[in-house]
Amino acid sequence: MAEDDGELITRLMGGDASLFSGTTAPRALGWLGHPERYFTTWLDEVEKRLPRRYARALLLGMGGSSSPARFFAESRPDSQLTVLDTSNPDTIASTEFSHVSVIASSKSGATIETQTVLAHALASGLEPEDLVIITDPGTSLGELGRSLGAVVVEGDPLTGGRFSSLSPFGLVPALYAGWSPDEVRSELSACHLTPDLIEGAIREAGQIVNDVVDSAGLFRLGADPISCGGALWLEQLIAETTGKQGRGLIPVFEGDAREYLVSSMQHYHLVASLVARYLGVDPFNQPDVERAKLDVFQILKDPVLWEPEAYDNAEMLEVLYDSRHIALQAYVPLSQSQCVSEFRQRVSDTYGITTANLGPRYLHSTGQLHKGGPRGVVGVQLVQRPKSAPIRISGRRYSFHDLHMAQAQSDLRAMREAGRSVFQLIVDDMDEAARFLSL
Repeated sequence: MAEDDGELITRLMGGDASLFSGTTAPRALGWLGHPERYFTTWLDEVEKRLPRRYARALLLGMGGSSSPARFFAESRPDSQLTVLDTSNPDTIASTEFSHVSVIASSKSGATIETQTVLAHALASGLEPEDLVIITDPGTSLGELGRSLGAVVVEGDPLTGGRFSSLSPFGLVPALYAGWSPDEVRSELSACHLTPDLIEGAIREAGQIVNDVVDSAGLFRLGADPISCGGALWLEQLIAETTGKQGRGLIPVFEGDAREYLVSSMQHYHLVASLVARYLGVDPFNQPDVERAKLDVFQILKDPVLWEPEAYDNAEMLEVLYDSRHIALQAYVPLSQSQCVSEFRQRVSDTYGITTANLGPRYLHSTGQLHKGGPRGVVGVQLVQRPKSAPIRISGRRYSFHDLHMAQAQSDLRAMREAGRSVFQLIVDDMDEAARFLSL
């Protein structure tokens, strides 16, 4: 181990915020101590507070407030926890919100998908006694939970969403997924911060950086993030941590699949933050994501139209052939996940490196990379027309149809404002999308 590595280990063990670029690290390093804070009697105490009238559990959340839950759930073959990370009207319409424990998870408490789906759930059979809120201290979501008499579990405000997997945002869903407190402590024992853990992360981060050219490169995922919770969690961690200021790693699934273990979470937290350090970017902010979120509310002030843009199809195909990286952004029901995975492979075979995920899920994940990362990305939005009838969201003057399209439109604008090419295709199904792309 080199002398410089020894110094880096010492500084990380001490939580030295000056290691990282930007201004957010002093209030974003709580994750380094999460195992010591939460793998304690805290787990047993919170387990006793959770409502358990029903075996089935449903998590409402996005990004770092949902992907750890999916990761933990998929690690248990007997899990009855389902993650609902979408605003898609057809998916919402087909979801049963009664006779189920519901976890509403949002660090800020202001995540629009979590707020609106929770409002709909409470108007569609969810009893407050079956509700758990996970949020940071002082949020409006926490206040709502307390006013309803729901269980409220507070997170760590000194940790960002994508670094919160070993805090209540990952651990409470893990308990609903079937993990016992003792199993969590045993399985995640490797996540305690040690010199050996940091040394391994330094080594892997160094190998990754060796393949970076002009502050850009690929990060090889070992599974498809559309279908694998571990890969989805890691995709966000890498993309949102490194993809800014025209730099970053593009997470892409190619080749043989491998299994991701929840015991590797702290290792990858360290790897992602160290790669960002080497790239000279702030690991803990997501400036382009925040701008796109704000624009959604502006769009919702007026009637939202499902009308396709005029564009030249031949020009689009030419741009795709010349692209460095194609990002498929599929605004489809969660039930269409496998179709999107297969479609991504067809696009990749024809046009080159292609990533894909569902909208609006990707807005809380790779959306930062699309707008702030390496140039040369071309976005292709595939917006599938809903089959369900529009229903106004309880307490709102808009429907999930409006919200879903507003989120697509806001990201379209944000990508263009960031100087990226993006095309929006409104389709009835993936076969129609294939015809547009000459597949």
